[in-house]
Amino acid sequence: MSRLAVFAAALAFLVALPASAQAATCAPPKYPGSGYFTSLKATKVSCSEAKKVALAFHECRTKRSVSGRCTSRVRNYSCSERRTTISTEINGRVTCKKGSRKVELTYQQNT
Repeated sequence: MSRLAVFAAALAFLVALPASAQAATCAPPKYPGSGYFTSLKATKVSCSEAKKVALAFHECRTKRSVSGRCTSRVRNYSCSERRTTISTEINGRVTCKKGSRKVELTYQQNT
């Protein structure tokens, strides 16, 4: 079998996999405030859903203040956050899980 045929077979196999079974690095959504999402990764979930989770987490986190924390579920995902802060910004790393589905994001929030 030629290399081209092997490559074509491998590509066909990957395309045949459902999108939800793959891990993907997604383009982060536009940040709805003073800051930005720096990365977004989706595992067993679509990039579209991952973006919705990221925005829902931001809304939950900033409900009371710019430097707030989210303590409730977002879109039925349970989220945990690790962050570092300096006087002018917050840098956060968030992992949201729902069963085997996982959304990971990082952000920088200017304070």
